[in-house]
Amino acid sequence: MRLPWYRRALQFARPAPDGAMKLESGNDATAARKSAVGGPGRRAWSRRQKILLALVVALILVVALGVGLGVGLSRSSSDSDSDSDSGSDPDSASNSDDGKARPDGPTEIWRPEAGVDWHIVLLHALNDTSNPAPVYDIDLFTNDKSVIDDLHDMGRKVICYFSAGSYEDFRPDSDRFREGQDYANRLDGWDGEWWVDTRSANVRDIMRDRLDEAVRKGCDGVDPDNIDAYNNDSGLDLTDDDAADFVLFLADEGHARNLAVGLKNGGAIVDRVVDRLEWEVNEQCLEFNECDEFQPFIDAGKPVFHIEYPSDARSAKPDTVSSICDDDARRGFSTLIKELKLGNWSQKCD
Repeated sequence: MRLPWYRRALQFARPAPDGAMKLESGNDATAARKSAVGGPGRRAWSRRQKILLALVVALILVVALGVGLGVGLSRSSSDSDSDSDSGSDPDSASNSDDGKARPDGPTEIWRPEAGVDWHIVLLHALNDTSNPAPVYDIDLFTNDKSVIDDLHDMGRKVICYFSAGSYEDFRPDSDRFREGQDYANRLDGWDGEWWVDTRSANVRDIMRDRLDEAVRKGCDGVDPDNIDAYNNDSGLDLTDDDAADFVLFLADEGHARNLAVGLKNGGAIVDRVVDRLEWEVNEQCLEFNECDEFQPFIDAGKPVFHIEYPSDARSAKPDTVSSICDDDARRGFSTLIKELKLGNWSQKCD
């Protein structure tokens, strides 16, 4: 019967009568030991036995170490794969600072140049794309993603409008605003709309989710309105510093999603925010003699998307149009003459 390798390794040698080395089996070795000491007992191991035993032990340790290392590497690889599976995938939604899943936005922030033509329709969902302007400003909520996709197919950029500084009771997320905490006085002349406290953490969470909605629909940027409560009877004691802080919050959150962000009116805070925004949307700066407040955007190479609302806009006489379009105060601006309701009709200043 052939001995296992470890039994053969434990055989020991004794001199043969002719001086050669003879290997003996374990049984013969035991008999020899007994004979040498005159019966049962133990004697000191020879040097050769010790060397052989040390080699066997070393071999066992090497094998054990190799097995352990292999298990460890396998477990590490498994853990790494698990971490990779649970982390962000380049094609999946990213995570925001608050841990919420965030939809993927544009790959880079769009930065239009001063003087670019534009078109704005907020009265209803966009139903006419015949205006050749390369930039459209439309409502975030009333337009489906397909509308924005169609504009992109035509080579247009899309700014999505929402009111960041007011509570509107007809919006789909209106139930998230807390009465008596998040909003106060009504906006004069606008039914169903109240000024909100832009310092409120809840209001800011709502705005983050609106920015996420803009990303989901494919907007290139956002037009957050009504940030100028400091200049109105809001009932909230909001200051221009509060407005600047809120606009910069929107800019940071928008840019984190690769959304371009603009300022809406807010002449008193231009110098504090112009470097962090992509454009200005202004209403009636000629009428109120405020256009110089928005020139820093033009000086920075950024557009001022400008609207004037003459009372006879659609039927405006040539001298009315000239008084607007030829006014040097709007130099460099992208100016439209519109009706206050902001429907499809508009007239562009060349």
